[in-house]
Amino acid sequence: MAPLGEGSDDPVLPDLPRGPLDAARARASFPWKELALFWDGPDMLRFKKSIFSALENDPLFAHPPGSLSLEKYRELNFLRCKRVFEYDFLRVEDLLGSPQRVLALIQCLGMYDWSLATKFFLHTLTFGSAIYSSGSERHFKYLPKIFNMEIFGCFALTEVSHGSNTKAMRTTAHYDPTTEELIIHSPDFEAAKFWVGNMGKTATHAVVFAQLYTPGGRCHGLHPFVVQIRDPKTLLPMPGVMVGDIGKKLGQNGLDNGFAMFHKVRIPRQDLLNRSGDLTPEGTYVTHVKDSRQHFSESLGSLSSGRVAIAGMSVVNLKLAVSIALRFSATRRQFGPTDQEEVPVLEYPMQQWRLLPYLAAAYALDHFSKSLFLDLVELQQGLLRKDRSARQAELGREIHALASAGKPLASWTAQRGIQECREACGGHGYLAMNRLGDLRDDNDPNCTYEGDNNVLLQQTSNYLLGLLVRRDQGGARIESPLKTVDFLEAYPNILGHRFEGSSPEDCLDSSVPLAAYEWLVCYLLRESYQKLNQEKQSGSSDFEARNNCQPKTSKRCGTQRSPIPTTSESRRAAQVTTGLV
Repeated sequence: MAPLGEGSDDPVLPDLPRGPLDAARARASFPWKELALFWDGPDMLRFKKSIFSALENDPLFAHPPGSLSLEKYRELNFLRCKRVFEYDFLRVEDLLGSPQRVLALIQCLGMYDWSLATKFFLHTLTFGSAIYSSGSERHFKYLPKIFNMEIFGCFALTEVSHGSNTKAMRTTAHYDPTTEELIIHSPDFEAAKFWVGNMGKTATHAVVFAQLYTPGGRCHGLHPFVVQIRDPKTLLPMPGVMVGDIGKKLGQNGLDNGFAMFHKVRIPRQDLLNRSGDLTPEGTYVTHVKDSRQHFSESLGSLSSGRVAIAGMSVVNLKLAVSIALRFSATRRQFGPTDQEEVPVLEYPMQQWRLLPYLAAAYALDHFSKSLFLDLVELQQGLLRKDRSARQAELGREIHALASAGKPLASWTAQRGIQECREACGGHGYLAMNRLGDLRDDNDPNCTYEGDNNVLLQQTSNYLLGLLVRRDQGGARIESPLKTVDFLEAYPNILGHRFEGSSPEDCLDSSVPLAAYEWLVCYLLRESYQKLNQEKQSGSSDFEARNNCQPKTSKRCGTQRSPIPTTSESRRAAQVTTGLV
């Protein structure tokens, strides 16, 4: 597709309609169509256009006047989700064959309504990918049923009493060799699965995380299981399952978040998702994983998918808010050289100072989230190939650290950016019709689900501190498959650098910010590491757990202390490393 100039009648990039923004657009120093082609490419632009056109021309997606009741909104959202599948925008083979289309579809749906996008995303990418990446060939029978909506899925990890501390989940799965069945059970209300998207009204099946027990009472830790929770024809609960809706939320109320308790629900042995561990008919536990940390990482590998997707969702919210605020600012006029000639507020340096950094952040984070999504696909392809190489394991750890940092960075940047856009639009920014309030409310849960942002940052901090530990204890080089931490190999030399500048121009050199960033990360990691060594010397009982980046296990299966350094320096290191300071 050749670059499209102004005046082109190409249906993918038609000329913009004439209007109040003409004067501002005429002053642009670059052709916007060429930028769009460079950023997305012609194929992706056509794919997005096909999605927007379908939604625009379908009466089912017309926004109703006024507000809907909770029940009506959720019913309409499910019907819209069903219609999206009927349009066949996405096929099973696209999950790994065309990952950019997966991300683009979710983001396009999110621009329309995040309740719809999240419902679709949880069913296909979270539930479907969990089965695809955590299961084996025997589970692939579920995939066609997911895409034709014969079944509808959800991802049940969080419980009433445990969220971030995933190892402490209390739902159990005891194996009965006499019937070759697993017995899923919630010991009490605190073990109820909670906040599960799609579970409230519509999910028929769930990937349920539970502590696996074999005959003799031995616990093998947290494992995922496919559990039917409703009859697909009647949506009535299955025997032994108590399931329901948790009620109205601050936003995304078209999505039915729910709870579930299990009373000795029996499922076939084959419904254990067995990528990291399996059971023989006699009840013997078999696994290729030699390390408990690796097993836990493989069991929860699908969480990285969710965190990477949430980073992209946050970027969409930021792009929408910035677009609204900039367009308003280009047409809103206040004050001027004369009483008769007022100036668009976008021309004022203060308005530019408030909005343009978030415009730049939107582009930077968009590129980051897309590239990390492709890296995640590479990791999942390796899992499907049963790649047991050291590089594959290290890639998983690196992506986990990047996702744990990227989600907080993107969601918090969007949160602050949307608020700044709202305020930059003055009183008009408070009108509901401009969507800024909805964007703020719908973006808010991005800071919490799939891991609280503050806790996730400390996981990234642990990863970085662990690299220093391995280097000092065994002399291992600090390097990673994606090369995001390779600069730390030279951290003693980096700390010896000093900036010398004789003019303001020296400070504007493009190499200065990167060098300053590397120095600050190295400094904070060194200080945190020294603090941990001081604790070791003073006999701190928690040092060993933190130093090895492993939580300390209690007697009860799955109950672990959080692997979080308590020093303020390591928390600071996590924040700086992720660009939040």
